[in-house]
Amino acid sequence: MVFSKILVPFDGSSFSIKSFKTALDIAKKHQSKIYVLTCLEKENLGAWYIDKRINKQIILDAKNYAKDFLSKLENISKSSDTKISIHIEETKSISKKIIDFADSKKINLIIIGSHGHSGFDRIILGSVSNKVSQLAKCPVLIIR
Repeated sequence: MVFSKILVPFDGSSFSIKSFKTALDIAKKHQSKIYVLTCLEKENLGAWYIDKRINKQIILDAKNYAKDFLSKLENISKSSDTKISIHIEETKSISKKIIDFADSKKINLIIIGSHGHSGFDRIILGSVSNKVSQLAKCPVLIIR
């Protein structure tokens, strides 16, 4: 099976960094393109009583931070001569966004960390990786 399009959901955790490195290795062998998707979850921006303008600033700050961090991944991929596409999306459901993105881009393989930055959801297998592995239409490689 050839994996021409690889999706790496990325949240900056050690597991997502390992996922990216694994994707890079596979991409080199198959001359694949890597899609890196970072999801900013709208619902976790604060309580209902916080001024909505503050939430907009939080999202803007998060996007800028993500862009800075993800630019490092772009540099790594350039040095290994691998094509990469960076995407930062706002969403209410990270797992749904990952599945929808994979479907829209016709992704052949999703490489996802077993746990991420999602609080107590780290029990056994992260809730996002678990849901993605159950709902994806393509193979899913879960990295520990």
